[in-house]
Amino acid sequence: MSIKLSTGHLMPNQAFGFWELTADECAVALEGAIEEGYRLFDFAAIYGNEAACGQALSKILRAGKVKREDLFIVSKLWASDWHQVQYACERSLKDLQLYYVDLYLVHSAVGVDEAAGLDSMGRKMRPRVPNHVLWQNMEALVADGKVKAIGTSNWSCLQLADALNYAKIPPAVNQMELHPSYHPCEFSQWCLSVGIAVMGYCTLGTGKPDLTLEAVTKPAKRLGVSPHQVIIKWSMQKGYCPITKVLERDLMRKNKTLNFELTEQDIKAIDACDGGLPMKICDHAAEFNLPIYSRL
Repeated sequence: MSIKLSTGHLMPNQAFGFWELTADECAVALEGAIEEGYRLFDFAAIYGNEAACGQALSKILRAGKVKREDLFIVSKLWASDWHQVQYACERSLKDLQLYYVDLYLVHSAVGVDEAAGLDSMGRKMRPRVPNHVLWQNMEALVADGKVKAIGTSNWSCLQLADALNYAKIPPAVNQMELHPSYHPCEFSQWCLSVGIAVMGYCTLGTGKPDLTLEAVTKPAKRLGVSPHQVIIKWSMQKGYCPITKVLERDLMRKNKTLNFELTEQDIKAIDACDGGLPMKICDHAAEFNLPIYSRL
């Protein structure tokens, strides 16, 4: 199954992630995931493991276990590289040992000027790079053949609505935190309505009660599947591309075995579990010293 992007490219509708994986784990995860049928891999410079992933991927490709054109590779521009988009992308390509990536995302809603240090209040300084200028530099990567599609991660509705006004190449994807207990449905569905595909991270709600919610365990019991499978299927039936990661082969396989359907009632019950910001796992407000989630 695939999701057709605004660029015309097809993106698999399920992704395997590499956040917080060690170098050794990356090799195990990548080889196992490919053998279990995963074709979309979610990398990022800030994860600190792209070089390890590149070594493992190169070995797999040389062995002929899969063809490069059959994979969909994602990488991301971190906040500290807003002023050097081309350099950052080329560094990721070098680490991943690839000539191009299928999707390159702006990883954060704001940039950081690391060389400037902190302001008088101890807050991170921002680079003097407006979003429209940043996006022009992202578009240049497409023109140069370094990436096939560009998108965003953690951008707000207002940022994306503005981007649709100035972008020559609209964002193809917005990656955002999405799981049953934190599900900004109106925003994610708006993205889909304007042609921006949605990738969801923290899919299983690690550290939150998602896997034990009655709305999840009830259909899992009825269908004879795991709560993990129910949440992944829920995300896919909502039209999203969920990102998961696991090192155990049997769990990789189970997370790909989704030959069942949730009912409309199941979907609505899981949607109703949204607990808002208290259930959010990734706190970008603290990371960037900005009241990102304040009400307008």
